[in-house]
Amino acid sequence: MAEIVLDKSYLDGAPTSSVLALCDRFEVLLSDELFFEMMTTAPHSQKRCFSKLPNRENPVGLIPNAGFLLRFERENQRQCTPLRQHRFNDRYIFNQKLRKGSFVFEGEVLENLNRWRSQVEGDTKKFVDRWLVVHQFFPELNGIEWRDFPAAITKVRQKIALDYDFVRGLYASLLHEDAPPHAPAPATVGPPWAWFRWVQCQVLAALRIFERYGGRLPQNPGPEFWRKAEHSMLDVYYVILGTLAG
Repeated sequence: MAEIVLDKSYLDGAPTSSVLALCDRFEVLLSDELFFEMMTTAPHSQKRCFSKLPNRENPVGLIPNAGFLLRFERENQRQCTPLRQHRFNDRYIFNQKLRKGSFVFEGEVLENLNRWRSQVEGDTKKFVDRWLVVHQFFPELNGIEWRDFPAAITKVRQKIALDYDFVRGLYASLLHEDAPPHAPAPATVGPPWAWFRWVQCQVLAALRIFERYGGRLPQNPGPEFWRKAEHSMLDVYYVILGTLAG
């Protein structure tokens, strides 16, 4: 059965009948990233998302976040796919109050959620730091006229999407700068690897945002900027997981 990775936009916006049909026809996977968004979104959105999932035990397959998959590949020196091998295997059911919009976050649950928020905030800052320096990997983007900039960005993004050897070269450059312990060798990674998709998707997203903001962080970025940056970062993780699912 084919794997399908859910994302927040689809789950929030699609009709309940479509979500249920998807869960019946495919192996639907719900990642840590989506669970975080479902637990921290506005109450009306939270109710919509949880109420659309099948009301049964193990309504979807729960899978860990992209960071877990990167660690798996480092520790095992093999690709993380298929994603189903990382599913949470115990029986579970979502609290009915989440489906009704009446769940109250308190005690240990609230403490854990606040720690999770802090971790995501830190990851978001790192995400922004990456797009501020992404042009350093592409000399052809430096010193050109602004009118030529969008076309140059498009050309580079197409290369990243289609030229796998180029992506491996980017990965090798990143390892040269700051290699985590036991990172897989560049020659071994490819599309079924989380490391390959992480580099590919992160750089594609960084270039898109670099173009949007002209390579500069807005002066005095406020909560709205950081909210959008967080959503962009989480969207990248959905794309990584989706490409790994095939």
